[in-house]
Amino acid sequence: MSNPENETKLRTRVLVVEDHAPTRLAMTKMIRQTGAEVISARDGEEALGFLLGQKFDVLLTDLRMPVMDGFELLKHCHNLPDSRRPERVIAISGEYEASALSGKPVQFLAKPFNLQSLLDMLSGKPN
Repeated sequence: MSNPENETKLRTRVLVVEDHAPTRLAMTKMIRQTGAEVISARDGEEALGFLLGQKFDVLLTDLRMPVMDGFELLKHCHNLPDSRRPERVIAISGEYEASALSGKPVQFLAKPFNLQSLLDMLSGKPN
């Protein structure tokens, strides 16, 4: 029988990368409410700084952003050492389709998305 108190100590660490501030804040708040530890970044460059210094379980990134877009961030992420590479990557976009990520081990969620769909994906449920 599992002990829920022990499970809460192993909080999922999520890095949210989204240039649109209201969307970034809403996603961050909603994911935190599930008990996850969340850090947010405005663009890929800021996110890469976090990835170089910390380990995240999930990288949730928009694909279209200024400075460094999600595609470039994913390239950098792939080259990170295993100790820094997120276990799962979820890309979100209103401009691109999942086919833009062909060949990459990335889950995809089209914008606008249902918040429950995002939570289901974060929890590992198939989309």
